[in-house]
Parts: sequence; C-alpha cells; structure tokens
Amino acid sequence: MILDKNSSDKELISIAITDEFNKQKVFEIIVNRYKNYISQICYSKLKNTEDAEDATQEVFVRAYFALEKFRFDSEFKTWLTQIAINVCITILLSKKRKFWKSFVTTDGDVDIDIIYRATLTQTQENNFWETIGLTLNRMIHGYRKVFILKYFKNLNVDLISKKIIATIGATKMKLKRAKDQFIKILLDE
Repeated sequence: MILDKNSSDKELISIAITDEFNKQKVFEIIVNRYKNYISQICYSKLKNTEDAEDATQEVFVRAYFALEKFRFDSEFKTWLTQIAINVCITILLSKKRKFWKSFVTTDGDVDIDIIYRATLTQTQENNFWETIGLTLNRMIHGYRKVFILKYFKNLNVDLISKKIIATIGATKMKLKRAKDQFIKILLDE
C-alpha cells in the first residue's frame, strides 16, 4: 500500500501495523485527522483547556502503543473515542482522589470542618455531603455510629462509650477503626 493522506483509516492502520518503518508517519496522519475531534471530547469532559490538551496527547500515545490491538470490529474513530473517554475518566478520578486526600491530616485524621469550609459553591456543598453520606453508608454499622457521634455530634470518648455501652479502651479502638475505615472508603471512591 502507498502512504497517502487521503487513505482510509483502515488502510492507514494496516500500514502502521505491518510497516514499522512507516508507522510514525502514518500515525502523524491519523493524529492530524482526529486531533481536533479528540480535543473537543476531552474538553467537554474535563472543562479545562490544559487538562484537555494533556488528555488529548495521552489518547494518542495510548492509541499508538495499542494500535496492534485494534481489530476493525468498529470504526477507528469509535475506538479512539473510547480511549479518550477512558483517559478523561482516569484524570477525573485522579483529581477527585487528590481533592479528598488533601483533607486528611498528617496523623491520618479527617478534619470535617476544613472539608466543609473548603466547599464554596452550592454544587460543591451538595457533592460534599453526597460523598460523605455515601462514605458513611458504606461503613460497618458499629463504626458508622461511633464516627458520627465523634465527628458530627462532637461527643468525647467517655460519652460515646456510655452511649454504645463499651469500655473507654474499646471505644477508642472502635473510633480508630471507624476513622481508618472512613478514610479508606473516602480515598477509594
């Protein structure tokens, strides 16, 4: 096959897969053909020009190294679109984890007040409480109860131990485990 900018995607990919010498040249044609399209997808998902540019570059890097896996079961554009969506999801999840990790103190404690004060808009506040609620719902019931008593009702260990009918030592251990579980669930989301 002859290398031509007007070749179909299928022809270009076939050349790239079988002709290692021309793979980079062929892929440049593919990038030029789809870079605006992929950039628009990334921007629509990430809402940030810099992130969209990084994501677009990542999409083409992934596509280049996975080109041999393309099986022609779908249109190349569809395959590339799926890669773009996956890259954007990865970036969004990474940002979410970094956001929530920033509220865990160096001793592993979670400062609910700092988290709340950091949420400025109504949408952010709604997302915050939704995330906190989902995290609490995933906790073991006994841990959830002591966590709420400590961090939302501001009760001390002595009062919590009376409410749950446990020794102070057992209550401290339960609080530590509850905090650890809350942080683990929160950071895994």
